[in-house]
Amino acid sequence: MRKFVMVGLIIFMLIVPSCILSAEKIETINSPINPDDDVPIWNEGNSWTFQISEFSVDYTYETLSIIMDGQIDDFKWTVSDTDGSNYIVDVEGKVSATFEGAFPFGDSVINVNGDIKPNRNKITGTLILTKTNLEIVDFDAEIKGIANVQILPIPFKIPLPVKISADADLSTAFPLFKFPLHLLKFWNLPDIDITMYTSFGGIFGLIQFPITFYTSYAWTPLAFSVLVQESVTVPAGTYDAWKIQSLIGDYFEYYYSPVVGNIIKVDINMPRGGIKGELIATNYA
Repeated sequence: MRKFVMVGLIIFMLIVPSCILSAEKIETINSPINPDDDVPIWNEGNSWTFQISEFSVDYTYETLSIIMDGQIDDFKWTVSDTDGSNYIVDVEGKVSATFEGAFPFGDSVINVNGDIKPNRNKITGTLILTKTNLEIVDFDAEIKGIANVQILPIPFKIPLPVKISADADLSTAFPLFKFPLHLLKFWNLPDIDITMYTSFGGIFGLIQFPITFYTSYAWTPLAFSVLVQESVTVPAGTYDAWKIQSLIGDYFEYYYSPVVGNIIKVDINMPRGGIKGELIATNYA
């Protein structure tokens, strides 16, 4: 739905399919390390709840396109399995959004617009991360519920079922962290091929078979840095956090708190999508 651990899923659901950036590879610069800022240990039942105040999507694939703006309330991440070398994290939340799109149907295109209300829809998914560095290995996500849809040229909206599913296949793990974190820490993403499988179930209830497609993307290395530690206040509290940002443009900026063992604030602005969110509650200790 990148967590970042939070960021992981949102990036893949909303942002990765639409942006390819480049950066020079940068080697790590050594500086004093606080052992408490090494990779956190998560236990089954640990959870983090976020408020995604804004997200946007501007996505096109052949004749299919969708533009969406919205938010996710009570976006909760819960560690459900710690066996083996990976963490399994279940995610859920309530989605509200407005959208417009064009969906292929035979030789023609169906144009729709509408809105999604949080009391009638939810997002669920699963994220798999490595224990060694919280690298994203795999994810799947689904938005399901009822949307108010206007099918042009009909002049009014009607309630219709909506189901949007996404699954990603990564050629290598996706490292948005490089532990241990410390001042003047630099790292870059490796070359990653990402295949996105996306399904629009029944086209908002209009057609009884889903449209499913997959697209491959080559993510060119993008450099990240840790240049400062700041005291950051979010609804869950005030924490000392590492500020992590991309070195090219103002695309990625997020704050990781060792006390929380996760991201506490994120602001991502990509050419075709973005997200802003903050931690509102956690039971991590």
